[in-house]
Amino acid sequence: MKKFSLLLLLLTMVLLTSCEEDIEKRQVTFTATMPSDDLSSSRLGSIISGMPANGFNLKAQWKEGDEIQIFVRQDGIIYQAESPAAINDISSDGKLCSFMVTLPKSVNRDKDYEIIGVTGVEAQIDVSNVVALCTMNRVSAERFDEIFPMWFTCKKGSNQAKFRHLCTYEVLNVNNVSDASITFKHSGFQALSRWYIYSTSILLSDGSIVGEQDVKNDAESDEITIPAGGTGTIVSWYIPHTIIADVTIDNAKLKAVVNGKDVTSIDAMTSYKTQARGNAYYMEVNWDGTALYFSNEFCPDGNHPHIIDLGLPTGTKWACCNVGANIPIEYGDYFAWGETAPKSYFAKYNYKWYSNGDDHNITKYCFNSNFGTVDNRTELEPEDDAAFVNWGSEWRMPSIRQLYELKDNCTTKWTNVNGVGGFLFKSNTNGRAIFLPAAGWAYNGVHDIGGDGRYWSCDYDYDVRPDLGYILAFQSQGGLTGYYCNRYYGSSIRPVFVGQE
Repeated sequence: MKKFSLLLLLLTMVLLTSCEEDIEKRQVTFTATMPSDDLSSSRLGSIISGMPANGFNLKAQWKEGDEIQIFVRQDGIIYQAESPAAINDISSDGKLCSFMVTLPKSVNRDKDYEIIGVTGVEAQIDVSNVVALCTMNRVSAERFDEIFPMWFTCKKGSNQAKFRHLCTYEVLNVNNVSDASITFKHSGFQALSRWYIYSTSILLSDGSIVGEQDVKNDAESDEITIPAGGTGTIVSWYIPHTIIADVTIDNAKLKAVVNGKDVTSIDAMTSYKTQARGNAYYMEVNWDGTALYFSNEFCPDGNHPHIIDLGLPTGTKWACCNVGANIPIEYGDYFAWGETAPKSYFAKYNYKWYSNGDDHNITKYCFNSNFGTVDNRTELEPEDDAAFVNWGSEWRMPSIRQLYELKDNCTTKWTNVNGVGGFLFKSNTNGRAIFLPAAGWAYNGVHDIGGDGRYWSCDYDYDVRPDLGYILAFQSQGGLTGYYCNRYYGSSIRPVFVGQE
């Protein structure tokens, strides 16, 4: 009997040791980062500007007691971890932490897999998707204070959990252009994917907040009263039914209640067909007394880029948006003069036409031997024209002459379009317009986004240094001008049309 008891004890110890070793092999430690409070992106609409801090607070920080629900996808099957992962080692600013994941036993650790983590909302497995439930409670038994929904995905072998905002945010600017006051309720957009309106804040033109409530399952928001000729802003954030896919809006129409009657707008700009998680979208709608319609003075539809005929003397036609942009108010990509690919960092050392980063050793487009190899080229060849290379042979970068023609034959002004600052060029001949967003400029980082715009020409004059290129530039306070700047700086490009319509 004693021998049997001893054997049983030894066997139990072996099993426990084996179990502990198995758990250790299934454990993966992560470093987790929260996104910045401005939604951590310079893409269009992803920074909420002009909103009072207490009206739209995106502050996302880790706190003691936070937990992360963990799911693992392998071979099309999703497994849920046995228990939520608890966070540790929180940084002083609340943006960094670490946590450990114990992989489910069903996951083959020798094969590829994907880890999905969710915090701020409860989530569950629905067939082959992870579904976020419509609640804003932290995933923790002890803590129930609010946090904006966050999530991350990463592949096997990555130990960086970079969390992102799960919601999409909508800033709807309502302009009452009728001669009577209105009461307005926002009811959301018709969508293919199932999204929930989580909450709505209503702000008047003076910046005051007049209402805030939690609404779920596409319920209508609070009413807003807008006087004749006045404006109001409704900020809504949406949580998707599924985490993995962005929402697609099908022939988007705004559903609203105006003066107690159901109203459906004409189609929204199809530019907003897809709404990505973590971004904010500015939409402007007008009420003229009988109908709702979206502001869109630049393009006839959402099939960008469009050819915009401004009735200019030379017949030059302009594109509606920048290279790298999908809609007129997106910033697009930055390019050095004579380079055709965007890059994340602009400096002398990585400029294509400087040998070893030396601006006095130019290898192409040079007419002065003091600056490099003389070839007397002052206009970009097609293969070095970013518009030609990225958009095709029907598009080119504008010349200095074409930039001057645009400036001299349009009424120009600084303005904001759907929350994006830039310069409006409205034809003095036919009233058509193009909008150049203030994308800033790039050198050792990106500068002056939203307040400064710089647009390259394809040529330069012999009476200037060959290490400089010509730009059309503007600022929110400084007006519109043109000057030469360093060729290796990153600036925007608005193409002109050279093909056959």
